[in-house]
Amino acid sequence: MSERVDARQIGPLDYAVTVHEGQDTTHHEVTLSTAFLDDLLVPDVDPARVATETVRYLLDREPGVAIPAEVGLDRLANHDQDFLPELRARLID
Repeated sequence: MSERVDARQIGPLDYAVTVHEGQDTTHHEVTLSTAFLDDLLVPDVDPARVATETVRYLLDREPGVAIPAEVGLDRLANHDQDFLPELRARLID
């Protein structure tokens, strides 16, 4: 299934991410931290792209309706050991 992922900034490091997946549309708030961006080790990365690629990473594992409404990247990185390396690879490409 094809999906469209759009992110817009709603706070200094907070993004409203909308996923359009077939007939379903879901909304998620993705929260980054300065420490997370530092740990990411990708110079000059666009935080909006980090939010978008995070949701795409999650979509590869489950449908948009199963993704939580609030996604904290620090928590996700602590609970999913594949997340940070995969996100780095997506951002470097």
